[in-house]
Formats: sequence, C-alpha cells, structure tokens
Amino acid sequence: MSSNWRKWITLALCGIAGSAIYKLPYLRETYYEAMQQATGATNAELGFLMTAYGLVNFLLYLPGGWAADRFSARKLMTFSLISTGISGFYYATFPSYTMIVLLHALWAVTTVFTFWAVCVRIIRTLGSSEQQGRLYGYWFLGKGLTSIVLGFLSVPLFAKFGEGVEGLRATIIFYSVVTVLTGVLAWFVCEDETHNEDKNNFRLADMAVVLKMPTVWLAGIVTFSMWSIYIGFGMVTPYLTQVLHMGESEVAIASIIRAYVLFAMGGLIGGQLADRCASRTRFMIYAFIGMIVFTTVYCFLPGDTRYVTIALANMVALGVFIYSANAVFFSIIDEVKIPAKVTGTAAGLISLLTYFPEIYCYTMVGNMVDRKPGIAGYQDVFMFMLGCAFVGLVAALVLQHVNRKNRVNAEATKAQQANVDCAS
Repeated sequence: MSSNWRKWITLALCGIAGSAIYKLPYLRETYYEAMQQATGATNAELGFLMTAYGLVNFLLYLPGGWAADRFSARKLMTFSLISTGISGFYYATFPSYTMIVLLHALWAVTTVFTFWAVCVRIIRTLGSSEQQGRLYGYWFLGKGLTSIVLGFLSVPLFAKFGEGVEGLRATIIFYSVVTVLTGVLAWFVCEDETHNEDKNNFRLADMAVVLKMPTVWLAGIVTFSMWSIYIGFGMVTPYLTQVLHMGESEVAIASIIRAYVLFAMGGLIGGQLADRCASRTRFMIYAFIGMIVFTTVYCFLPGDTRYVTIALANMVALGVFIYSANAVFFSIIDEVKIPAKVTGTAAGLISLLTYFPEIYCYTMVGNMVDRKPGIAGYQDVFMFMLGCAFVGLVAALVLQHVNRKNRVNAEATKAQQANVDCAS
C-alpha cells in the first residue's frame, strides 16, 4: 500500500475511532431526558457523571501524552476501543448511580490515557507543518461525519424501542457494538511501532522546557476557554425541551445537528480557513468574536415557543464558530514550535489545561439550571459562556503577539548567525 493511501486510511480510522469511542461517555449530549428517566438523576447528578469523567481525565492527560510517546499506537488504540465498547454492554443494564459514576471514571482511562494523545500524535505525523490545520480539520470532519451517520441510525432505533429507558438501552448497545468493531479495525490499520527513537532521546529536561514555555500555557488558556464554552453549549439540548418545549425525538435530531453536523462543518471550514489565515491563533481570535456575538443572542432571547426558529438558527451559527475553533485548536501546537519528539507530552499538558473544565463545569451548569428553574438558569449558563469567550479572546490576542515577537527574534538570530558565518 502506498504511503499516501495509508495516510488517508489512517486519518479516516482516527476519525471513526474519535467519534465512536466518545458516544458512551457523552450520551447526555443527545439523550439528556432519557438518561434522567433511566438513572433517576437530577440535572446536577447528570453533571456529576461528567465531573467524575473529567476529574480522572485531568489526572491522566499528561501521563497519556507520555504513554503516546512510548508505546505502540496499534495496541493502545485497539485496547481503548474494545474495552470501552465492552463496558458499554454493562452500562445498558442501567446499574446503580454509584456504578454509573465509576463507569464514567473507567472511561476516562480508556478514552484519554490510552487513546487521546495517541490520536493527536498520529495526526501530526501524517503531514508537514503547512498541512497541520487541514489534517486536524479533516480529522474532525471524519469524526463529525461518523457521528452524523451513527446519530441518524440511533435516533430511529431510539424511537423504535419507545424512546425513554428502552430506547436508550438499545442505543447504548448499538454504540457499544460499533466501538468494539472499530477496535478490531484499528488492529489492522494502525502501524505497530513504539517510537523507539523518541523513547531513547526523551529526558525529563525536555518536559521541563515545555512546562517553562509561556506560549504553551497561553495556548492552554485559549483552549480552556473554548472547551468551557463547548460544555455550556451542550445545555442547549435541555434548553430546547425545558424552556422552548420541543419533543424528545425532535430535540434528539436537533442535538445531532448541533453536536455532529455542525461538528463536521466546523472541521471542514475550520481546517481550511485556519491554514489560509496568516496565523491559526488569528483564526481563533475571529472564532471567539463570533462566539461572543451569538452567545449574546441567547442571553437576551425570550423563553417562548414563538422563538424556537430563532433559537435553532442561532444554535447553528454559534455551533459553526465553536466547532471550527474546536477542530483546529491542537494545530496551534505546531505554531508554538514544540519539539516533535515531545508532541505527545505537550499535547497531554495542553489537553490537561483544555479539559480541566470537565471537572466542575458540567456540575456547575447543572446546578445553575436546578437552582433557577426555567429560562433564568439557562441565561446564567449563557452568561458564563460569554465570559469565557472574552477570556479566550484576550488570551488569543496575547498569544498572537508573543508568537509574532518570538518569530521576529528567531529570524533576527538566524540572520545574525548567517552574517557571522559569512564573516568567518
């Protein structure tokens, strides 16, 4: 098989895997009401499931990056997918709430420690620096397209089994089967290599260099802000049912459009536009401005069924900006000039900062809605998203300035060295 074909097949596999493996832990994004019926959980308790998931994620992102730099991508990908899928069959029995919490903690191991940084590393090795935005964009496009297909297959299945608890059970089993089969596919597609060269050259001093880079921390603040907005955006699903009184199946379809169709569009649009911008960080600046504009619309939109069309149109507009930024934020690793041999470690550190909101944000936004029933609680969520967008915008502006300054200094040093060489 030619290297070009292998590149695209590997990229497609990463897209399929990156979608399938997260269907179970993020089930609430589409089937929020059904999950409440099946588990008897409050909004805050559903949020705590993601807090448990996010807390263990936080502890594992950095070790996961270390593992990605050392172990076989083939074995890690296969283990992650198959173990996640098998655990889904247990989830379909709807055990006690405590066991469901523990299950979400387990998924943090199989979807983050042994999976996430491996995918990031694989994608970066598939192309040159100039191709990074497009590669990450195509990866997210693949995840989005897979999610669209799985989503539109799962909704009729959900409806066929009567929605509610039994519909959710059928959906979980379906996602579990798909995840296991994707793990089998990964065994035959991924290369069985362990980055021996990187393993021999890696030193703790390399990690120390990464930790001391201000641009890494600034990039982390940018992505931290973006992911906080992403979490808040997930509350549009219960907002449509609890405030605008849409039906469960209708909201499931709207949620698939929000979470998957817009995800795919964001991957395509974000990847292409980011590589055409003078800087991918500049693209993030534009994205935050868009998020500010359309989040403001939600802050002031009345909670009346007459405004359903406006709410859905605004969901599409806001989602395009969120998912476009989401598709390319890891490509700024290349712009920050991280040494290739510690890409996994750097990805782990930035991921740790990025996904830190998962520890508290899901529970926090759930509490906002529980504390203020009706539209008032959701307006608090939208104001929180707006604040995060402003923080992200400021961090992106500072990062762009620092990157430009570092680039100018590097060019000056290079020119000075060239003059010295000529003189000698």
